[in-house]
Amino acid sequence: MTLNLLDQIGNWNPQLFREIKGRLKMGNIAIASALSLSGQLLLFLYFRAQIPVAPPPGQYIYPTYSIFCTKFDASNNEFKCVRDALGNFPINWQYWWLNLFIYLSIFSAIVLLVAGTYMLVGDLDKEERHGTLNFIRFSPQSAKSISIGKILGVPILLYLAAILAVPLHFYSGLVAKVPLHGILGFYIAVVASCGLFYSAAMLFGLTTSWLGGFQPWLASGAVLFFITLAFNMPSQGYPANYWITFLSLVADLITFLSPAAVLKLSVIRVIGSIVENSYYELGLAESFDKVQWFSLLVGTKLAFATALSLLVCGTGTYWLLQGWQRRFSNPSATVLSKRQSYLFVACCQAIFLGFFLPFNSRNSAEIVLSLLIFNWIFFLVLIAALTPDRQSLYDWARYRKQIVPSNRKLWLRYLLLDLIWSEKSPAVVAIALNSMIPLLILIPWLPRDQSLELVLIWVVLETNLITIYATIAQLFLLAKNRYPAVLALTFAVSTIAFFGYLIFLVYLLENTIWHIFGDRWTDLISLILMLLMIIGPWTVLVLLNLKLMRQLKLAGESASKALLKA
Repeated sequence: MTLNLLDQIGNWNPQLFREIKGRLKMGNIAIASALSLSGQLLLFLYFRAQIPVAPPPGQYIYPTYSIFCTKFDASNNEFKCVRDALGNFPINWQYWWLNLFIYLSIFSAIVLLVAGTYMLVGDLDKEERHGTLNFIRFSPQSAKSISIGKILGVPILLYLAAILAVPLHFYSGLVAKVPLHGILGFYIAVVASCGLFYSAAMLFGLTTSWLGGFQPWLASGAVLFFITLAFNMPSQGYPANYWITFLSLVADLITFLSPAAVLKLSVIRVIGSIVENSYYELGLAESFDKVQWFSLLVGTKLAFATALSLLVCGTGTYWLLQGWQRRFSNPSATVLSKRQSYLFVACCQAIFLGFFLPFNSRNSAEIVLSLLIFNWIFFLVLIAALTPDRQSLYDWARYRKQIVPSNRKLWLRYLLLDLIWSEKSPAVVAIALNSMIPLLILIPWLPRDQSLELVLIWVVLETNLITIYATIAQLFLLAKNRYPAVLALTFAVSTIAFFGYLIFLVYLLENTIWHIFGDRWTDLISLILMLLMIIGPWTVLVLLNLKLMRQLKLAGESASKALLKA
């Protein structure tokens, strides 16, 4: 029966069969099972040791405090253990099982995500170093089939360990009176998060092969940092402070990229029904009821939270696998095509807008500015995903004229369409169009008050800066240097720091002008400063694109013509 099952798996997905055959050996299965069971036993014994034991009669000198006792001492803000008629401490067993359920959930999610990421990235690095990845490329399997086989097969021992932890986890949740749909919702969220993080690990391992053996450690460390933030960062609602608002909204988004949101919502009501004043004991439920996605209070309905987690993780998984399929089939291709990028940006911006701009927010201008700052980071990633390498630009510049009509108007029209849609053309125009998509989505939600002008100015500034970053990155990748991507990233980060410092100086200058000249000249000088902040980047952008056009023109010349000129 086992052989028949393996034959069916091999017929359906040969890559999955290859991974299972290489990993599911008796020694590996025994080690994974022993680690899983021993980890559960150690966690159970640890919580068992936390149960307070009443001392013998006559030795009860100092009071005993424990979160598992039943009497709350308001003077010390702790739970005090008081003897019953038999001389024992009454224990809140429901709360004890709930703690076991919570920590088993957290540890299981961390192990699955961090260890699974390490295994996938390490496997790709090993395949790359041994040269077997190219053999897989030439196999008749599709890139989609190979990615599914890798995701299901490489961490298969982790899946076995997680399955062995399900009985204790499920039983502890039922004893703690966690709703059944809450436990099942957590399992669904874990599967969705694994799909997201594993897809990201596959793409990361494929695009950063130059990191060598450091790849798995960097990827797993980043996932560990991310998942730790997701489980420990509480939502703060939408406070008035600008930076706290930004960090809170980012925390909400991070929470729904992991199983943390569903877990928090599953246990928050149970904790409140067991003991009072226990919300801050585990740091899982501060203001979670205020979390919104558009008009939906996802912090109050478990079904909404699970559906939103599936939507966010599913969208991310889809686009990450699209990038994997492109880069696996052609390692020199960009992660996304220009056609895909427009839909990708629209999908992501719609999801971001739901977290950053709730309907009933009173400080919507600050939240819009928070979204724009978040988009700076988002578009830096998009620039890296869309910018073609030097050889692709040379091929485009040299051979595109062979298929262009001789009529000048048609040539100009074709060039514009080529810059918008072509795979190997420079990405500056596509990045500029993508940077305008958030503005189109934001227009219906922009506040109709005095802050509207400020928001529009910030949108224009962001579009200018993003286009400048795209042009600089394209110039670096077109240059003849050994590590163009590293230099482009370094320059982009330096440019962000420079413009941030410039905006800060303008802010200080404006306040100083107000103190010196008063209200009479402040508006005029502020308008001049804003115009300079807009016209300045436009000037830089024009000069950079003239330089890029000159470089592309030189790249389009034939090798013999370049030699004759020399």
